[in-house]
Amino acid sequence: MSFEHSNNQPESVQEDWEGQYKIFSWLASVTAIPHVIFMVTTRKENGLPNAALQGWSCFAGEGDDYYVIMTTLMTHKHTYRNILRTGEFCINFLPGGYVDQCKQSICLNDDDTDEITASGFTLERSHTINAPRIQESFLKLECQLEWEKELHPGSRCRMICGKVRHISASDDFARSAVTGRYGKDSFMFHLMAMKDPYTGERLSGGIGHIELTREMEL
Repeated sequence: MSFEHSNNQPESVQEDWEGQYKIFSWLASVTAIPHVIFMVTTRKENGLPNAALQGWSCFAGEGDDYYVIMTTLMTHKHTYRNILRTGEFCINFLPGGYVDQCKQSICLNDDDTDEITASGFTLERSHTINAPRIQESFLKLECQLEWEKELHPGSRCRMICGKVRHISASDDFARSAVTGRYGKDSFMFHLMAMKDPYTGERLSGGIGHIELTREMEL
């Protein structure tokens, strides 16, 4: 038997906190699709570094052209406003051991706060953009804004597409075979808290990593 349903919220699936399904779709709680999470760094209008924990994104391209598409940037947040104003941002990938520091940026976000150092990270200059990088990141993508679009008519979120202009990868990451490139010291994934669609019970989520189960030949 399978749970079959339209995109209309069933009565069994209720919010855990007021406004949850105005910011996120109830379908995300039922599908619970994992996604890689990272820190987006920009410059505030006063020049101070801004940092934000982000997910729900994809990475793709052709030839020399490689792009980042972030789908859920809220229009009232620093990150979205900074990207539109400056036309640039940096994607910083950190291993799961840094997740508590990444979460600090959610609270330490005043206009007069350097959110990178306030979160316990080390500020680093980028090569091609003015937006800063996080030194502790094992992979950094310096990006230039290509386009932005409403997620849907009337949405409080925007999709942002950035073209990667420069990459920085630690030697350990860049030289690793597939068996060493992933795991607990590499990309961290958000394993969403799930809803049982039949009962509405909330099932705990967490942070996870990729475990290699099989190598593929060319």
